[in-house]
Parts: sequence; C-alpha cells; structure tokens
Amino acid sequence: MQILSALDAISPAFSRTKLVLFSPFRFGRTWKLAASGYLGGMSAAFLPWPLVYLVFIPIVTDQPDIAGDASRVVISVLVGLCVVLTLVYLVFFYLFSRLRFAYFDVVLNAGKFIAPGWRKHGAASLKWTLFKVLIGCVVTAIVALPVFHIAKGLVGTFQSLAANMAPGQPPSPQFMQAIFSVYAAFFGVYLFVGLFMWAVSVLGDFVVPSLALEDTTLNEALRRVGVFIRNEPGQFALYALLKLALALVLFMAAGLAFYVMLLIVVIVAVIVGGIIGLLLYLAHVPTAVLVGLAIVFGVLLYFFAIFYGTFVASGTAMTFLESYLLYFLGGRYPLLGDLLTASTPPAPSGSQPYPGPPPPFAPAPLPPSQ
Repeated sequence: MQILSALDAISPAFSRTKLVLFSPFRFGRTWKLAASGYLGGMSAAFLPWPLVYLVFIPIVTDQPDIAGDASRVVISVLVGLCVVLTLVYLVFFYLFSRLRFAYFDVVLNAGKFIAPGWRKHGAASLKWTLFKVLIGCVVTAIVALPVFHIAKGLVGTFQSLAANMAPGQPPSPQFMQAIFSVYAAFFGVYLFVGLFMWAVSVLGDFVVPSLALEDTTLNEALRRVGVFIRNEPGQFALYALLKLALALVLFMAAGLAFYVMLLIVVIVAVIVGGIIGLLLYLAHVPTAVLVGLAIVFGVLLYFFAIFYGTFVASGTAMTFLESYLLYFLGGRYPLLGDLLTASTPPAPSGSQPYPGPPPPFAPAPLPPSQ
C-alpha cells in the first residue's frame, strides 16, 4: 500500500466511513456500528474523577460545624460513593476499551459484526486497558493536589466573605479577584487533563494496531511507536494536530447534523400527528385522550431521536477518525496495509473510447503551400 501523508489520508478516510456505515445504509446495523464506534472512543483515557473528591475529606474535617459522629458519617459516605463510582467506571471503561479493539477490526475489514472482534481481541485489549488505568491513576493523583489547594482556598474565600461582609454590601474587589484566580486555576487543570487525554488517544492509535493484529507485548508496541516518531517526527506531529482539528470539526458537524435531523423529525411528526389527531377528533375521541396521546408520543419520539441520532452522528465521526488512522498507518505497516487493501472494493472502471491505450497525439498536417 502506498505511504500517505497525514493530509493525503483524509480523503480515503471519508470513503472508508461511507463503506463501513452507509454502503448500504441499514437502520439497525448502521446504528449498531456507529454506537460501537462512539462507545469505543470513550475509552481513550482513564481518569477516575470520583477519587479526586477524596481530597475534600481534610476540608470536611476542618469545618467546625461538622465534628464527631457527623464527621465520620460524612467521610464514610464520601469514601463509599467514590469507591463505588470508580469501580463502576472501571468496569465500563474495560468494556469500552475492548469495544474499541472490536471496532478497529470492523473498520479495517469492512465488517458488519462486532462479536468476532470482541472475542478475538480480549487479551490484547486487557493489556492496553491496564496500562491506561495505571497512567490514569498516576495523572489523577497528580491533579488531586492542585484541586485540593484550589478547593481549600475557595472554601476559605467564602468563609471570609460570610464573616466580613455586611448584609446588602457588594463583594469586595479582593473577593472577586480570588474567585477569578480560582477559575483560572481550574482552567489550567482542565487544560492539563485535556492535553493528557489527547496524548493518550494519539498514543493508542499507534499501539492498538500492533496489539490487535500481532498480539505483541505492550513494550514492543510502545517501542514501535518510538521508532516511528524518530523516523518521521514531522508526520507524527502533523497527524496528532490534524486528528485534534478534525475531531473538533467533525463533532461540531455531527451536532449540527443531529439538530437538523431532529428538526426534520419534529416537522414530519407534527404534520402526521396533526392529521391523525384530526381524524381521531372527527371520530369523537375525547380531547383529554388526544392530548395525552400527543404528550406520550412526543416524549417517546424525542427520546428515540436523541438515542438514535446522537449515536449515529457521533459514531460517524469516530468511524472517520479510525479510518483516518488506518490510511495514515497502512503504508507504514505492511500487514495493516494489506488487510486494508483486501477489504477495499475496487473502484468502478470507467468506459474508454478505445479498446486499448489511446493513440499518441499527432498534429494536423499543414495545408499545401500555394
């Protein structure tokens, strides 16, 4: 397969997305594949945010209004909720991470079923999942320290405001400055977390193929990523930047497409529902019954549109990003490139005016001289 640059891989990725999801469009199958791609993309990075709330334990114990048994109850409830939510998140994260491997198999082979890839990549997905859990816990612990100091400072600021501000008096400039400082600090934390998620997502793009296709060790997969970065640092950086830009554009387009679809569904539902309601009214159905049916039908239709449209729109974006990776990496990874080529249908041959190559161009003869 030809080696494509990060820019050249964009165009065939659109064709691959159309092939996987919409060739042909099937109401149930397209939704199933798009939903699988969307949920698999949610496993990009592991960040156990419920554990961050444990930093509030020292803040709670320092409050004079909470002491003794009340303090122990609050701490027990906080710890219990954080642990339970983290365990639930861990289970879903593993399922989504394994689904990412299964969907990688679907996009690569233009498959229509999730189950074969799910069964095949269980061991490989577990290795990558455990690695992401490990680095995610480390990053969460790093983030917890500034979050603790920010939260402690915010609590102190409001306590100072409550103690020193008279009723009806506007907040002091120092208080507003402290609030803006807190917002700036939280923005820095979110920026750091966003960069971490982006970095792990890009790293996963280059690790998953080796694990899925050859079941290599994690060290070997990471070593290959390092070799690629050393050999083509410019293309790697361009891919990472383009993936971020394309993701932002695609998800904004997906949101716009969803709302356009929702508007069309609402218009059609109003027209059809109005006709049916008129016929029922002429059949002397009570008005209260008609209103109740309209409310129930509207609520069900709204949730169906949300459930179906969100997954299809966002899953299409995730399918494109997966296809983009395959075409960028295919020429540099022969095994992946061969599988990608084998699952790509040949382009239809256009009709030619000649049975063979056209004759060479020959200029028209000059008119005879007079």
